Amino acid sequence: MNNIATLETYEPLTREQVVVEQVPVSTKRTLPAAPFPRKFVLSVFVDLQDARQAAFALRAAGFDERNIHVLESRDLVGAVAQDQSPFDIVTSIDHDIYLREASRGRSFLAVRPAGYAQLKQIRALLAPHQAYLARYIDTWTLTELLP
Repeated sequence: MNNIATLETYEPLTREQVVVEQVPVSTKRTLPAAPFPRKFVLSVFVDLQDARQAAFALRAAGFDERNIHVLESRDLVGAVAQDQSPFDIVTSIDHDIYLREASRGRSFLAVRPAGYAQLKQIRALLAPHQAYLARYIDTWTLTELLP
């Protein structure tokens, strides 16, 4: 009785047709401040729209807009390059993983938590938006939030 088949067709939407909940998240491109990516949760998204929706979710949950950055591939490369040092042995391995994803055209979201207590909340907010390789990169440690 409930076996009703529907066929959905999708048409590309223009920017004007897309209605997004009005959560104040800046759309201007800003790079995270040095020492990026240390002290940030960095995550990867196949789709830029998923990264933006995750940023909206973080902002709606009370995270400061100034600590949330949606980055396209070229932005990530520039942000990582601004703080490259041959002494960053711990984080240089992680840079390679993310730079590989950047070469594939992926999008990224970086959020600076106020403390470790927020890591579980960030994980819970990123997961529904298909985030992967979500890791908190501290000065000497790395905490994997999503594989």
